[in-house]
Amino acid sequence: MSQLNKSETPVEFVAIINSFNRKSLLQRAVESLTAALRQAEFGSAIIVFDAGSDDGSREFLLRWSQDNSCDNLTVLTPSDGQTSFSEGVNAACGTALTRFPECQWLFLYESDNWLGSVRPLEQSIALLRAQPELAAAGFTVRKHNRRPFGYGMRFPSALSLALGQNISFLAKLHGPNKCRWQNMDGTQWRTCDVVFTSPLLIRRKAWQESGGFDANAFPFSDGDLDWAWRCAKLGWKLAVIETDDVVHDNLEQFSAWSTTRVIDFHRNRLRLLKRHLGRHVNVIKPLLFLRHFVETMILAGKSRSDPQARQKLNGRKQMLRTVWSDYR
Repeated sequence: MSQLNKSETPVEFVAIINSFNRKSLLQRAVESLTAALRQAEFGSAIIVFDAGSDDGSREFLLRWSQDNSCDNLTVLTPSDGQTSFSEGVNAACGTALTRFPECQWLFLYESDNWLGSVRPLEQSIALLRAQPELAAAGFTVRKHNRRPFGYGMRFPSALSLALGQNISFLAKLHGPNKCRWQNMDGTQWRTCDVVFTSPLLIRRKAWQESGGFDANAFPFSDGDLDWAWRCAKLGWKLAVIETDDVVHDNLEQFSAWSTTRVIDFHRNRLRLLKRHLGRHVNVIKPLLFLRHFVETMILAGKSRSDPQARQKLNGRKQMLRTVWSDYR
């Protein structure tokens, strides 16, 4: 399809990127995304929510938009202090659905994603068209070195939070559901409780029916888990497609959003479990306190010679103080 004809095609697909101070990753992400979309038979656009980057990300995006008008790329900036991940996704999706009334697919794509071709996008759209019970479809992502990366998980339990991420990983408490793989016209896929948003193709109807991410309760961590859980309660399912053409790899470049990741994880995971399993989840707080105490003692011993341990120690002390008040 020529660029002229494609520019006249109604926009059915909008890629949503949430970006904050990771310019080198963002460049890779945009380059691979636009290369894929230029091969697509459907009309597309890209909306990037830049949460106040000061590393040249916004300038790069504006130049790209000016130099590559066929990519239909728009940059949004925060309003009224809305800079969290969930606020950015909601704002960009809201803009997409307002600006492009014929949009049927929202593609949540992050700056640490990369596409090898347009095929995963075509596969995911075809799957959602064929399976009306699916709210969204993700992918069996890998790193650039071809090592597999986690694509999803089963709904978490109170036990997994009490034990901590490392022990839960070893006990395989967070592993994806073991649903059987199915084949649809050469596409291997299966359902999964939670499919992460890196990346994720979402059906417009499911996004609107669910109300999007809960930015007040889950501004950063676990917004995707809460969304998947709410979708399940509405009768929707999530799927994952087997592919080798989708990458999720931050190349060890962590966002400034990551600085409070541990405390945010515990605060939001406890809130998530209480919302979906009930307030009786509070009974695990003594176990959480005990785990934090043990971790604090271990880190205290290491902190004399390890600067990273000293930094982690401060976080564990904070969790010891705040576990009884839901890490607030």
